[in-house]
Amino acid sequence: MSAEPPKPMQLSPDGRYYWAGTGWAPTLSPSGRWLWDGKQWRPIEGPGLPSPQPAPQTAPSPHPQPQNSVQYASPLIMYRPPTNSAAVVSLVAGIVSWFLCPLVGGIVAVISGHMAHSQIKTSGESGAGMATAGLALGYIHLAAATVFVLVWLVLLGGLAALFGAGAATSH
Repeated sequence: MSAEPPKPMQLSPDGRYYWAGTGWAPTLSPSGRWLWDGKQWRPIEGPGLPSPQPAPQTAPSPHPQPQNSVQYASPLIMYRPPTNSAAVVSLVAGIVSWFLCPLVGGIVAVISGHMAHSQIKTSGESGAGMATAGLALGYIHLAAATVFVLVWLVLLGGLAALFGAGAATSH
């Protein structure tokens, strides 16, 4: 046994317990040789040991201390499942398809979005919202690209037909 008792951090309002770092412990040390008086450990009377002297009483504080000590709950660490990588790829490809690589980005967004949804259903990962957003961006982009190509062909085809018909009639 060590000659020094443990150093407490805080005394309870009723004076019967001190905070031992992991929980409340009685003011009497486990060995029964020491008593915590709120400021220091004092030895308890025994063979060759002086009798414990009570701590001098001080005037009551103008601010009364609550009689019940409040015990707060320990902090709770919440974990969430990891985000699916295919969902991130789908969202990024859906966004990039509008600016850098039009047709390829839309196709990648749609394929990786469907892959992400199937993986999320089986693995329980998060990222379903990102996969859905990537799918929406990819499908809208592919639809817009299809409409653009059709309009372009109609315009060019119509112009070619007009110029071809005009060239044919002028000869």
